[in-house]
Amino acid sequence: MTRLLDAAKKAWASEYAGLSEAEIEQRVRGFGAMVIGIAEDGVLCVERFAELMGLETAVASKVFAGLFAAGMQKDEAGNIVGAALTARETPHKIRVAGKELYAWCSLDALFIPGLLGETADIESTCPSSGDAIRLTVSPEAVGRAEPSSTWLSVFLPGGSSRQLGPASPT
Repeated sequence: MTRLLDAAKKAWASEYAGLSEAEIEQRVRGFGAMVIGIAEDGVLCVERFAELMGLETAVASKVFAGLFAAGMQKDEAGNIVGAALTARETPHKIRVAGKELYAWCSLDALFIPGLLGETADIESTCPSSGDAIRLTVSPEAVGRAEPSSTWLSVFLPGGSSRQLGPASPT
């Protein structure tokens, strides 16, 4: 699993070509802050983002504008309502910390528990069979998978794909 994650990091690193390590770290922290804020309240206002990031509100407002341009979902009030995690219904349900939220995709559902430091129950639908897939995912591992034969295909930037699975506690 570690080799696959390293390969994924390398593939996705091309998205950050030309950025310094500090800029990359800031983007990763910003993404984590968005997910945490959405998990807390279903929306993330600029003031809470500023607090989570340790930024002045004026600076956070400029960052928000860039996030919207990069595809983060926003509401009429200018809050972020979707960044891999959303309160808006999708096919990928996540129950975490007593809340029902949704992931943009099945891969997002797998890393969100790690970002939040919480165990989550995830329910999705197999795109091939239409069958329900249920997982319990902790920050460290998949603890339960139904059906036990569940697999996940991951498409990396550049068109390559790797298949993970079967999902198991190991």
